[in-house]
Amino acid sequence: MMILWESLSAIGDSRALLPLAFVLALFVPPTHRRLLWRWAVAIAVVASATLASKIAFMGWGLGVESLDFTGISGHAAMSSTLYPVVFWLLASGRSPRPWAWAIAGAALAVAIAWSRVPLGAHSLSEIIVGLGLGITASACVLRGAQVPAGMVAARTHVALLAIVAGVTVPILMADLHTHDMVKATAKALSGRERALERDDLRSYSSPIKRHQ
Repeated sequence: MMILWESLSAIGDSRALLPLAFVLALFVPPTHRRLLWRWAVAIAVVASATLASKIAFMGWGLGVESLDFTGISGHAAMSSTLYPVVFWLLASGRSPRPWAWAIAGAALAVAIAWSRVPLGAHSLSEIIVGLGLGITASACVLRGAQVPAGMVAARTHVALLAIVAGVTVPILMADLHTHDMVKATAKALSGRERALERDDLRSYSSPIKRHQ
């Protein structure tokens, strides 16, 4: 079972998600440019909120002990921002119900998010906030989205290229650990000698905890 959780977690890694989305966006027909702009803004907003929440805890201890919350789950937030849109683009022009595929993408994101719990990477509250943020973002991106009759949003060779990018980039960037980069950023901004960890949530007196 642990292999299943690890596999799901791997396809929710930003090193796989962002190259996949970038290749799709690069070759999508001009009729979808407005959707792509909304998607780019959504990705930027979700990524920024996720990063800010992690840095806030690692650098200053801004967490919620009662909820075991130390920052938004990046896997949950980014998977639910990207996979519904990716599935919609891949299905549009091929399936009469691309929205059903978008829902399937959201279901995959939920499975990815849940995988982080048995792996000990996140608490349930961090998963729920991440999913709420990401699904809201992808719903805003796809709101009112349509594909002209007879047009395929993503050609077969583009879809294959996107999948290849999503698989190979994490392998090529195996030594890049985003969590370590976030910790380094938190230390640099806060001036701490070390970034705070989950165990510190119970011992560190943050402003949020003091007002509970």
